[in-house]
Amino acid sequence: MSNEDDEIDVKSKLSNIILIIFLLLALGWINYLYFSKHISSNPERINNFIAIDNNINKFRIPVSAVFFYPYGKGGRKILASQTNPRIFVVPYAGYLYSETNVAKAYNWLRPWKEKIKNVILVAQNPDAEFSGIILSQTNTKTEKLTISNTLNELLQQNTSSHITHKNINKMLPIAAQLSQIKKIFGNGIDFTALVYSSDKKTEATQMLLPFVQDKQSLLIFSADMSGYYTELENKQSSENIELVINLAQQAHLYPKVFDLVNFEDIAEQNYRLSELKNEQPLSTLEQEYESLNSFAQLYGVELLKIAKVSLDEAVVNHKHFKPERENFDDVLFNRGAVFVSLYQDGKLRGRSGSLLPTQAVAFSVSQNAYAAALEDKNYTPISKEELSKVKIKLALLTGYEHIGYKNEKDLLNKLQVGKDGLVIRDGNRQGVFLPSEWRNYANPQEFLNNLKIKAGMSPAYWSNKIKVYRFKAVEITRDEH
Repeated sequence: MSNEDDEIDVKSKLSNIILIIFLLLALGWINYLYFSKHISSNPERINNFIAIDNNINKFRIPVSAVFFYPYGKGGRKILASQTNPRIFVVPYAGYLYSETNVAKAYNWLRPWKEKIKNVILVAQNPDAEFSGIILSQTNTKTEKLTISNTLNELLQQNTSSHITHKNINKMLPIAAQLSQIKKIFGNGIDFTALVYSSDKKTEATQMLLPFVQDKQSLLIFSADMSGYYTELENKQSSENIELVINLAQQAHLYPKVFDLVNFEDIAEQNYRLSELKNEQPLSTLEQEYESLNSFAQLYGVELLKIAKVSLDEAVVNHKHFKPERENFDDVLFNRGAVFVSLYQDGKLRGRSGSLLPTQAVAFSVSQNAYAAALEDKNYTPISKEELSKVKIKLALLTGYEHIGYKNEKDLLNKLQVGKDGLVIRDGNRQGVFLPSEWRNYANPQEFLNNLKIKAGMSPAYWSNKIKVYRFKAVEITRDEH
């Protein structure tokens, strides 16, 4: 073989090596672009968000406090903002007990402190050997809370059991709550404390039932949910809550979780108290909606900040803004589906969104803010002059629930007006309306007709092959006041 052939062979091998290196680099770059958003996002979804203390999230799903409210006429729930609670369940112990979180729960009672006249602090006796009911001794002061003789006499009227009177202010379930009760109500209430043994739940229920039905009274249940995980201790904790459930059932009360912080769960890691006959278990969409609502309350301001920075970068510099982990809470890098809507003078000016939680909610907000400002084909790109007038609204989306139907009329009857977001799909045609779109239409038929138009269908068109999915959305807007 000649030197010339050797040179050609070397050049050929070198070219092949360069080509292979180039292909490997190109493939690596493509893989990076494709997977970066997934790798840089946490695997968790904000749809399953629980407001939980990071120091105890490796143990159990906690609950800080639960309030019970009465039903109104026709069995409809009375809004928590319209009536005071009748029962308040709050911890005195937990795996990581925090007075700060308990105080936060007590603060929920402040708006009602002038309307609540009687406060009865209830606890189960931690002494397994004890049997009976104890009322706090009269004519004594407990953390400057005067024990009410009248309240004690009223309680005794409703039981045939023997009642013991003694000073129980040093008993942990009682002592842990006294300072908070004093802080909220001062001396403006009649107060007493009641301690019962597990075999006296029925008698205690009869004693307390008249007060649960009285809108001027509040029962505070001091519960030990420390979660030591032994069968006996967990049984004792749940027995304490059985009395609450019995009272709630008889008085037709419904529960509302105050906060998921620092308190052991009671019912299958999700304190919904589904044992209540009049409380239907939440659907998957409703549970996700509650999770998203908690997420929005805690991190809505941060998401709006990301959207605003992204909007400014897009309009002013025509650049994409990518949030970095060191600048934001890690939970914002959990995956979430979000729509970003831009308004000017009350009218929609641009919108972009993601239907599925494929990447971090922080990234989704940033990218959709850019797209809403510059890439929405229904509107001209937003100019620098308009930027100061643009208002941002975010919508966090739950998952989807397929709606089965017999015909179009049947579908319309199944829609929840004002609540359902809707996706319709027929072949390669698809349309999406957020729940906020209900504000623009008078009835379900008009809502559906316009959604069909958006999907590229005639408003008169119908086929039972159309796939329909509902979802819910939590809106986040900046408070201009």
